[in-house]
Amino acid sequence: MLSTAVILACQLFLLFPLALAGFYGSDTAVINLTPKTFKSEIYDTNYTSIVEFYAEWCGHCKNLRPQYTKAAKSLNGIAKVAAVRCDDQTNQSLCSRYDVRGYPTLKIFRPNSKVPSNPYIEDYQGGRTAKAIIDTVLAKIPNKVRRLKAEEVQTWIEESNGPNVLLFHNKANTPPLYKGLAIDYAGTANFGIIRNSEKGLSKEYGVIKFPSIVVITTDEEGEHRHKYSGELKKEPLYEYLSSFATPVEGARAPQKPKKARKATEATQHEEL
Repeated sequence: MLSTAVILACQLFLLFPLALAGFYGSDTAVINLTPKTFKSEIYDTNYTSIVEFYAEWCGHCKNLRPQYTKAAKSLNGIAKVAAVRCDDQTNQSLCSRYDVRGYPTLKIFRPNSKVPSNPYIEDYQGGRTAKAIIDTVLAKIPNKVRRLKAEEVQTWIEESNGPNVLLFHNKANTPPLYKGLAIDYAGTANFGIIRNSEKGLSKEYGVIKFPSIVVITTDEEGEHRHKYSGELKKEPLYEYLSSFATPVEGARAPQKPKKARKATEATQHEEL
């Protein structure tokens, strides 16, 4: 028979699983930061990041947690959503460095192309909902995708070192996932987007449904077009494009949570 102590421990685990797993457990896409990992994760990267400085006892932090977790899942592989626990003595130097005076404090770190490893830092002033966080972070992501017209495509291919990744899309705005991929392969592949209204080019490339992706490579034998036929999601696209180009150092494939989670409205940015 189980002892009273063992039974009590099991009951406590069921009542307080998050406390045992950590504020942001391994079943979330939130990156837990420490002084040892902060620079490599936030400074030495091409990605826009949002960092929450929090304390586990803070009521407002507990209220924000489910919304922040949703935002992290939606932005997974596109931007970094991270957290620093300030009531952990190990992290107090980080919280002091960024002048954290209340919880939760959220800050956005944007890549600085002029001075690498020295990002722009600003306080997050938006709402405390997943949608507000997602929208704000997406607006801060640098766009390395070139918008093309039909008559520009061939020149774009000839003038670049390739490979060239061309998205045929039926919407005006560049999808966040595609922006994220362009950051993953910045300098090793070129990313362009063209509207479905360019019917002649769509026909030339054999594109009949939108969105569709074609990778163009060139060698001594000429130009080769590779039409992607997989799912238009980050993980399979990342794997497919890696057969043509090398991701930049620090590029992140989508992080798989250890526990399956139900899809929510916040997953809308995981597909093109």
